[in-house]
Amino acid sequence: MRDNPLRQTPPGSPPCSRLIVNADDFGISVRVNEGIVRAHRQGIVTSTSLMAGGRAFDHGVQCWRDTPTLDVGVHLTVVAERPVLERRSSLTGADGRFPASAGVFLRGFLSGAIRRVDVAAEWAAQIERIRDQGIRVTHLDSHQHLHILPGLADLALHLAARYDVPFVRVPVENPLRSQWASRRDLERMLGATALQVCWTLARLIGAGAMSSHAPRFLGFHAGGRLDDLRLERLLHALRPGRTYELMCHPGLRPDEAEIQSWGYSHETELYALTNPTLRSVLAARNIRLCSFADLAKA
Repeated sequence: MRDNPLRQTPPGSPPCSRLIVNADDFGISVRVNEGIVRAHRQGIVTSTSLMAGGRAFDHGVQCWRDTPTLDVGVHLTVVAERPVLERRSSLTGADGRFPASAGVFLRGFLSGAIRRVDVAAEWAAQIERIRDQGIRVTHLDSHQHLHILPGLADLALHLAARYDVPFVRVPVENPLRSQWASRRDLERMLGATALQVCWTLARLIGAGAMSSHAPRFLGFHAGGRLDDLRLERLLHALRPGRTYELMCHPGLRPDEAEIQSWGYSHETELYALTNPTLRSVLAARNIRLCSFADLAKA
């Protein structure tokens, strides 16, 4: 069994930064799965989030069995994929799929067309499907961050308590972190602002406990395009004594046209996260890699 790196700091040593590097979308594509495993074995990825309804779910589970040091959480999903529960509900259209995008989901949820009870049942089924594989689920997050919505954030917190999941992501990153160098940067800045507003409202209606243990979140602005330069900037922004989660999307180039349409640079992220110089950078800045499982044991 791998030693907990958080228990290896000698007494009297200066405080380190603790960093979880979490790869999203595990289970969505065989090629993405293969890249995530490579980023763990050869790079700095410590954790991943598995999509229970992903088309490559079974392949992802086998990858985990072959790589048991990879920490696994649940990437809760209610958009763009198929549900785990094989029944008609307010979440699915005539084609049996979830709403195509976060915007479509949001309109349905706010109008009452999508019922919270159906989201609760589907998310519970997703957690249970992953647990049934023998996986110890250490964290919850969601596809397109929809679990942060008021009315769903407290649901995610309830499910975490029900299934004894230690951590729930709070995907709030300073909107001003963006470099504002392109239209994509502006879109990310607006998205970060929207997430911050959603989180503020969610806290007002009872989801504040999510932030009591959640690591500080990084990676939204660089989402899908984390290269060497952006990663270096993020690492240099870490502060001693704090714990962070860096969201990333490594992978080999996916075969699926739908995933290609996102415009993510999966292989660029993979190369950045497996750069051989990273270990010396982490050591020089006293940054200690860990996983959600490590934090739960600390």
